[in-house]
Amino acid sequence: MWPWAQLLGFNLYWWLAVTWQQAAPLLLLLGLHLLCSPDARGDLRLWPLALAGCLLDGLLWRLGLFQFSHGFPLWLGLLWLGFAMTLGQGLRWLLALPRWQQGLLGMVGGAGSYVAGAAMGSVHLSWGIGISALILALIWVWWLPVLLWVMVKLEGEPR
Repeated sequence: MWPWAQLLGFNLYWWLAVTWQQAAPLLLLLGLHLLCSPDARGDLRLWPLALAGCLLDGLLWRLGLFQFSHGFPLWLGLLWLGFAMTLGQGLRWLLALPRWQQGLLGMVGGAGSYVAGAAMGSVHLSWGIGISALILALIWVWWLPVLLWVMVKLEGEPR
C-alpha cells in the first residue's frame, strides 16, 4: 500500500512544486514522507540522485534550454529530492522492466513533466516546445535507466 500512496503523494508534490514554486510546503512534505516512510534511512541514501538531477538541470539551464524567472530555483532542487525518494519507493517497480522499457517510460514521463511544467508557466523552454521536448526525450531515454542503476548501487542490492 505504501508504494502506491507514495507515488500518488509525489504527483501532488510535483503539482505543488510547479504551481506554487515555494520551498516551505515542499520541505514540509519531504519531512512528512521521511516520518511515514518504512525505510527513511534508505530514502536518505538516494539523495545523491537528486544532486545528479540538479546538476543535469543546471547544465541544461546554463546551456539555455530552460529559463526561470529568478535564476535556478530552489523548488526544482526540492522536486529532485522528492523524485529520488519516489524512485526508491513508488517507482521501484521500474527495476523489473528491461532497460529499453525503462528508457521509453523515462522518455515519455521525464520529457513530459518538463513540457507540462512549461505549459503551467513554471519554466520557459527557450528553444521551442518541439526541439526542447525532443532534446529532453533523448536525455531521459537514458537518464531514467541510469538513475535506476545508480539507485541499486547506492542501496547495495544485487540486481
